[in-house]
Amino acid sequence: MATWKCNACGFTKEGRCKPQKCPQCQEKGTFEKTE
Repeated sequence: MATWKCNACGFTKEGRCKPQKCPQCQEKGTFEKTE
């Protein structure tokens, strides 16, 4: 399981695959793997 962080607002989410859209700020494609 990876941890993904949104570069736009700092929201973090755990999951196997990269989230398409941030549930907090609604930005698309801003996630980076933090581990």
